[in-house]
Amino acid sequence: VALTMELYATPASRLDSFVAQWLQPHRKQKEEVLEAVWTVQQFLREECFEGDCGLDQEVRAVKVLKVGSFGNGTALRNTLEVELVAFLSCFHSFQQEAKHHQAILSLIWKKLWCCRDLLALGLEDVEIVQGVPNAVVFTIQTRRTAEPITVTIVPAYRALGPSVSNSQPHPEVYVSLIEAHGYPGNFSPSFSELQRNFVKHQPTKLKSLLRLVKHWYLEAHHPGSSPHPQCGGRVQMGHSRSEGQPVPETELLL
Repeated sequence: VALTMELYATPASRLDSFVAQWLQPHRKQKEEVLEAVWTVQQFLREECFEGDCGLDQEVRAVKVLKVGSFGNGTALRNTLEVELVAFLSCFHSFQQEAKHHQAILSLIWKKLWCCRDLLALGLEDVEIVQGVPNAVVFTIQTRRTAEPITVTIVPAYRALGPSVSNSQPHPEVYVSLIEAHGYPGNFSPSFSELQRNFVKHQPTKLKSLLRLVKHWYLEAHHPGSSPHPQCGGRVQMGHSRSEGQPVPETELLL
């Protein structure tokens, strides 16, 4: 509440200073979080996901993308949730992804428990969480300060191909998306690279504005969830363990 009142009392000319002082992540904490998450990214890149899931080929991640606030550079201070999208070699269409999505999640869940590097980071609470789309969610710790980080992994079809620019995707991509008849939002991770790049390459002032909007939204709709500089609160983005409900996509884009 005190921080919110201070925000309301801050003139427009000093908003950049407010963001830098209260909302931007501390450099050391951000580096620790990204170091731990890098271990997860390496696991996904190097692991071969084989199992009885109806696929007649080995499954590998062709690209692992850090999305959400850590991916686009708009994370709030003390935010310890990171979302990863794993584009897999076995998905050649939206229909294939829909058919094998749950089986792939089970394979990832099983392989996580066999990764020594992640076990060394205190891997725990590994769950397949219902959402839009379903995802694997777990907790690891930063190496030096042992702060818990919630990591979400979503497997996806790489609909945009290996080279993604900020230009519009080919119309055929949207035709195949419509023909897949998926539940609204289930295939949004396939477009996460386009979403991330749109925000990532914007000026610093726009990213500061996004942090302010996010802080205001959390205080207005989820009082107490916005990270306070004195108490280190955590922001729950993405999938909710308790309710299994996803945060609206407008929040994830921030």
